Amino acid sequence: MVQPGVNRIVQRVIIAMLLLLMLYACSLRTDLHNNSHLLTKSPSQVDVRIVKHVMGQTLVPAHPQRVAVLVHALLEPTFALGVKPIAAPKNAVSDLERLVGKLEGIEDVGLESPNLEKLLRLKPDLILGLSSHQDIYPLLSHIAPTVLATFNPVAPWKGFLAFTADALGKTQSAQQLMTNYYARLAQLRASLSQRQPTTVVSVAELRADGIFLPEAASFEGEILKDGGIQRPPNQLLHSETSIRMRLGGRYAFLRIPEELLHEIDGDVLFLVTSDIMSRQNLNLELQKLKASALWSKLKVVQHSEVHEVGFYWRGMGPISANRVIDDLFRYLIKSTKATTMRD
Repeated sequence: MVQPGVNRIVQRVIIAMLLLLMLYACSLRTDLHNNSHLLTKSPSQVDVRIVKHVMGQTLVPAHPQRVAVLVHALLEPTFALGVKPIAAPKNAVSDLERLVGKLEGIEDVGLESPNLEKLLRLKPDLILGLSSHQDIYPLLSHIAPTVLATFNPVAPWKGFLAFTADALGKTQSAQQLMTNYYARLAQLRASLSQRQPTTVVSVAELRADGIFLPEAASFEGEILKDGGIQRPPNQLLHSETSIRMRLGGRYAFLRIPEELLHEIDGDVLFLVTSDIMSRQNLNLELQKLKASALWSKLKVVQHSEVHEVGFYWRGMGPISANRVIDDLFRYLIKSTKATTMRD
């Protein structure tokens, strides 16, 4: 005969086990971030992965089909990895269209504050955002699995590509993109070393309010570094060590006063034209710049090695990076031939 005390012990064990099961269920529900729609499919349709990000871990579809992108920095990597999102900020889509052509069927969900009602109607199966969306993360997670990237000041575009690839389950595709990227730069280095390996390349951006130099950690700065291309010493400085004024912004540019215009000199100058300026305003700024007595004294101007290049030099992904490399091949190989002849 079983003693009453034993019965009580058994009952307590059973209750404890039930409590543990309840706690586990609650924990699992929290980990899924309310993505219960993933579990309403038949077993053959459920194919998910866990993605780690700034907010912890989130269960996402292994092969998302309806991706919403909330920021510029993640749109180009998403498209480069073969995924056309269903939603993104209008301005970001416009910038991407300038690289790849017209894109149809991408709904505008706003930039600073995403339109949550519209996102809900679009029924995405994955939302990609930045750590700046932490405040609305619980709301986004109720709409769809949501992962948030963080900004890495060292080569941010590579970090965004790796993050996006992880979220989309496209890590092999990202690795292939980077393999091709480094292979092209190796080819460029080889071509330059056979001609004029000491070519010093300067980069500046023309804006409505003056001339700006990119810092070492800028998008184009990282590409030039990866290509082993020499830059003027004053363009390898960071804001905390520079005597120039930093105006801020994600592209890390420094404004150059007219009396320091000689800082943009080099063997070759790539002059990036700002995408926020109309062509008429840009031409006026160019005329004003070229009318400066200091401009005509630049070695790069005297040797006719100033090359205007597009907005993609301030890009944030592998498509823009390859456009920059196209320009490096087009102008540097030609320029090194001309330099050799002058020497």
